[in-house]
Amino acid sequence: MTRFVGHGRQEVTTADELTPVDEHLAAVLDLLPTPEPIGLRLSDALGLVLAEDIVSEVRVPDFANAAMDGYAVVVSDLEAATSTVPVGLPVVGEVAAGPGRATTLTAGRVARIMTGAPLPEGAEAVVPVETTSGGSGQVYFHAPVPVGTNVRYPGEDLQPGQPLLSAGHRVSPADVGLLAVAGVARVRCLPPPRVVVLSSGDELVPAEDIPGPGQIRDANGPMLAAMIRAAGGVPFSAGIVPDEPDAVRWAIDANLGHADLVLSTGGASAGTRDLLPDVIGELGEVRTVKVAMKPGMPQILGSVRGTPVIGLPGNPVSAFVSFEVFVRPALRRLQGRRGIDRPTVTARAGTRLSAPRHKRGYTRVRLERDGDGWVATPTGPQGSHVITSIALANGLAVVPEDVMEIPEGGEVTVRLLVD
Repeated sequence: MTRFVGHGRQEVTTADELTPVDEHLAAVLDLLPTPEPIGLRLSDALGLVLAEDIVSEVRVPDFANAAMDGYAVVVSDLEAATSTVPVGLPVVGEVAAGPGRATTLTAGRVARIMTGAPLPEGAEAVVPVETTSGGSGQVYFHAPVPVGTNVRYPGEDLQPGQPLLSAGHRVSPADVGLLAVAGVARVRCLPPPRVVVLSSGDELVPAEDIPGPGQIRDANGPMLAAMIRAAGGVPFSAGIVPDEPDAVRWAIDANLGHADLVLSTGGASAGTRDLLPDVIGELGEVRTVKVAMKPGMPQILGSVRGTPVIGLPGNPVSAFVSFEVFVRPALRRLQGRRGIDRPTVTARAGTRLSAPRHKRGYTRVRLERDGDGWVATPTGPQGSHVITSIALANGLAVVPEDVMEIPEGGEVTVRLLVD
């Protein structure tokens, strides 16, 4: 009688051991804390989600002003003007943009005026300089103009009490301009989530080192930090952590103070050096999960003193796909984003696509236009260690759990990897 735990198995993992992808994603999202809003300077709010409605307290423009460089006029003075018989009027002064004394204009006179300058009292329109004879002493006009021509009236853009932006809105560059003109210097937003990244494994060395026998350079740490930043989070590197319980324990415990989420790679499988679940369990709560997906089946989900801990597989492709499927939606949820999922398109398979029985397959593909549609072609070998397959990809072709094969030319849903 053998003591080997897999004695008699025909498969590494059976269907009843697998957790559906959507069920695990829901568990990840349920573990997230409720983010607390913070007050920020307007210049620091770009890309963040507002935590409250913003209403204008001012009128914009606050005064009538010129929309073009030209001449402020009384419209009745130009009623008889034609292209062949222009009307000539004296120029009594110039009004520039900026502070200065208020001016008054009476019939039979005009004032030179600059864009944005206050409209003189009595003036009814602004005639562009390009449509006149120009001049600073006498100017000729060749057509009548209606009241209000090239005049910006008070409150034309904003009125007190006018809603500007709503809670849940993500601040864009145009929004920054809108709030600035309304005099809003600070806003309350949901802050970008802070994510501590741990790369575990005795075999890992930094990118700048030359690997020794049995060693490899750490791709996951830098890659995941970049993915966190691209998803709107702020990454903090805990460095490479050796396969020692005390080292793993210290790396987690020492970084909880500045983490909204701890993200680790490696130590999620069934090897004798996969220590992460035991350490997280000592510090808090932990679950190891076999998710019905390939790549990325072994996952860890836990919590230490209220901080979620997500453990991803150590193979780079598995870590990349797992981040896309579970971590990126979590980061967007923490930011208060309305849409947490990547957009998808329907494409034709450029070649046969397959997935293991009972698992959702994620094939790295390159999407290209073909007539009115898309064609999705795998980016080469699809092993979970082949990092070139993700570097060349702009999409993940999804083969559902109940479909083991999509033939060449068949319809496939592709999850886009571009924003």
